[in-house]
Amino acid sequence: MKLSKKQERWIKQLEELWNFLDIRLKSYKLKTHDLRLIVLLHLTVASHRLIRGFIAQLKGGSNDNLQSKLRTLTEAIININYILSDETDNSAKAFILDSKRSRITALGRLIKLLEQDRAPSMARANSIESYKELKLSLEQELSEQESRLGANNVNWPRIVERAVRGNCDEMYATVFWYFSQDTHMTADSLDRFAKEVDGGIAFTTEPDLSDLDQEIQTAFAYYLVFINICSQKLGFPTEEELKEFNNSEMLSKAHIPQFD
Repeated sequence: MKLSKKQERWIKQLEELWNFLDIRLKSYKLKTHDLRLIVLLHLTVASHRLIRGFIAQLKGGSNDNLQSKLRTLTEAIININYILSDETDNSAKAFILDSKRSRITALGRLIKLLEQDRAPSMARANSIESYKELKLSLEQELSEQESRLGANNVNWPRIVERAVRGNCDEMYATVFWYFSQDTHMTADSLDRFAKEVDGGIAFTTEPDLSDLDQEIQTAFAYYLVFINICSQKLGFPTEEELKEFNNSEMLSKAHIPQFD
């Protein structure tokens, strides 16, 4: 994969930002009982790990499916803006509880399939009784967690609702939609690698670098969003420390994909 000098420079800047935060994360201890801030730091660390994978993939010579990583990063920004827009911590509680609720729902579907003899691979892995016991155990854990958090009636809404409430509806309608195309392998996203040749269809396995500038810029900008929120809410890192990154040339360009 042949990169331009500008792309190499931008990847280096992204790596410098990653190293900058990595050093500070290793020595930082969060001292708060505010669930919103706890979730903020969790999502920031998750984004930090995602960017490490983003950089490693580019250094390994591939930009395949990078947009799926950017879709995950975009959803994380929508989530944290929704959580922080709630002056209570109910949205943070709903986020925490949704994980176990989703597992219970998935187990319920699996048990139903097992009862209909429609999940042979899972039947070989464990008995239906085992899955039922696991579901009961998770339901008990969920009940205890709900009582501990005092949040029996909070629910995690659909992403479109989270986007609207967190003032990210434009991001959802543009960037999130755009980066979802590769994730879902839509016809348009697949057509990039095919063309008509001599009355037939030919395919290429070469990397598509047409959007690489935008992908690197978006990774930098959205990663920096999380770091700046931490700076505002936690005082870490400081605004002064972030000044150079916040003045990066990568932020002077538009980060919303063009729909052409």
